[in-house]
Amino acid sequence: MELEKIINHIFTYSFPTDEELVRFANERHGFGGDDGGYGVTYPSDLDAYEREIEQQSIPDGSVEVYCSAYTDEDIIVSEQQYLAVLKKYLETTGQHELACELKNV
Repeated sequence: MELEKIINHIFTYSFPTDEELVRFANERHGFGGDDGGYGVTYPSDLDAYEREIEQQSIPDGSVEVYCSAYTDEDIIVSEQQYLAVLKKYLETTGQHELACELKNV
């Protein structure tokens, strides 16, 4: 399982758009597909029920990545690693202005 390949696969879905990916990353806000099969979760996205009852946690400075097309397991990575892959994706697809809009990279 190659982490960059998994994250890049998430970027190929129609939601969120590349502009929304940048906005969500800058706001440190996660997203998920309607089918629940892919997404990114930031620590602040977890609500009290998820933290207290379901005992879910994401360390500060990290994000949780999930993509059922590659794995049934959620993957915790540093936020910096996620942002670096997002920036590389944007630059590779010729979206240099969007890549420059990313904060915290």
